[in-house]
Amino acid sequence: MPTADLAAPSTATELAGKAAFVHRLFDAIAWRYDLFNRCVSLSLDRRWRRIALERAELGEGMHVLDVCTGTGDLALAAASRVQGRGASGGGMAVGLDFSAPMLRHAARKSGQSRSGALWLLGDGQRLPFGDGTFDRVTIGFSTRNFADLNAALQEMRRVLRPYGRLIVLETGKPQHPLVKLGYYAYLFGVMPFVGLVVCGLWWPFRYLARSIQRFDEPPEFLARLRGVGFDRATHLPLSWGLADCYVGVKGFA
Repeated sequence: MPTADLAAPSTATELAGKAAFVHRLFDAIAWRYDLFNRCVSLSLDRRWRRIALERAELGEGMHVLDVCTGTGDLALAAASRVQGRGASGGGMAVGLDFSAPMLRHAARKSGQSRSGALWLLGDGQRLPFGDGTFDRVTIGFSTRNFADLNAALQEMRRVLRPYGRLIVLETGKPQHPLVKLGYYAYLFGVMPFVGLVVCGLWWPFRYLARSIQRFDEPPEFLARLRGVGFDRATHLPLSWGLADCYVGVKGFA
């Protein structure tokens, strides 16, 4: 299927077009999404999620929202940390995604695990929660797919309580010239091939490679976080810059 250049939409029509395109993309690959992630990241994605949750400094009893939860790995890992050992711990993790097939896989995994999360179909740019609902908001490998990234980040800030944290785990932007050269050769050569083998599709992974290439550099994304109202924003490169972990802290105001 042909794909348009939807990496940087500006008009309302382009924004709607990108949202619809990304929705179709993730519905199409949901059934093999976990296997694709394991293959294309050489299972490093599991380590990256663990580090991201360490940066979140989760505690028993916290309420956590995982936006664009996909098949729920980050939400389930967060749930295991905030729910505690007993049912009276009061902690809760909610995984929200706009793809019903993705959420079905998340629910299946939740049923197989000791910790559970609540699964909700919804739009990350219009979160169905009141102001100050959550102690932490997380998002993994999805910020680059929003049609309006600033609007999504503002929504994530809105639903955080004062001094709450946003943790963004995103595919990286290596700075070392040799690492960068190999990285982009991998993105545009190996990753679509793995997608074709694992999912039987080529086009979603060409788009994903372009979305990674065109996403903000770390200083740009830090400036974006501060621009939408996060008082403090920090960046941690992971695995030589193959992934990036950002933390934004909401102030009291």
